[in-house]
Amino acid sequence: MSLHDSINDSRHKLELIKDILILPPTNSKKVKKAIKKYVPNRNIGDETVLLLIDNTILRSGKQGMIITSKMLHSFSNISGKFSIPLKDIDSLSPQVRRALGNPQYGIVLNSKNFLSLPGLTEDNHILRELIECEGMLVGEELSPAIIYLSIFLNRLLECEIIMEKEDDPGPPPWYDN
Repeated sequence: MSLHDSINDSRHKLELIKDILILPPTNSKKVKKAIKKYVPNRNIGDETVLLLIDNTILRSGKQGMIITSKMLHSFSNISGKFSIPLKDIDSLSPQVRRALGNPQYGIVLNSKNFLSLPGLTEDNHILRELIECEGMLVGEELSPAIIYLSIFLNRLLECEIIMEKEDDPGPPPWYDN
């Protein structure tokens, strides 16, 4: 099954998380802003944005993540800008880091890049049931939204999922200049 089909098949579950847009129109203002902010050379070529996560309060698309058929592109003030080929993602780990005492939800990719997803705080019984069907439990610190997205990405990318809490990475910013 293609990435497009896998994402589309999971649409109703992923859309339980308010920050996620599935197959957004490429010419939409939000997608154009995301490409401008996250993507090197501001160009995704002939690829289609399959999934967009908008981290912004006003829903501008200026911070977040996009997945195309080949790449994951991300930008946030707290974890910087990075792009990684999907085929190069070997592991992911849902984590909560702290910035000035405030929780910063996200996913650590390949034990290196922190994908900051602060809006993924949804907690509802449907997400909890989906997670429990995968044989996992929601602890006290991680949100069901970040756990479910991690499970989905684990299946989509066929990579390892690491559920153990990471060692303290220290204060932000969590990227190399």
